[in-house]
Amino acid sequence: MKYLAIVNHILVILLGLATGLVKVFGLEADVEIFANLGFSYGATVAFGVVQAVAALMMAVPQTLQFGAIILAISFVIATIGLFVSGMFTFGIVSVLFIGMALFAYRRNYYIQ
Repeated sequence: MKYLAIVNHILVILLGLATGLVKVFGLEADVEIFANLGFSYGATVAFGVVQAVAALMMAVPQTLQFGAIILAISFVIATIGLFVSGMFTFGIVSVLFIGMALFAYRRNYYIQ
């Protein structure tokens, strides 16, 4: 189980960085998804910064759980955006990201 937790941890960090940086660099699709939720371009970029920072927080044992919760919340917001935008397949897949972040929170392998 420890190895599963480590692999999950690495994947969540990479997912958080990737999704955050896509927003920071203003990928049109992500900007449009968040515009459907009422986010301005600047708010979308700020949201991306929060995601990227939360992912980096997960790399530090003392801030892993806080980073995982922030990422889980950001993934929930992004999932809502996907469903509102009519991207149901991606929305369903992104529910997995929420679960992975929560698993990282619960299975903090640094503590075990």
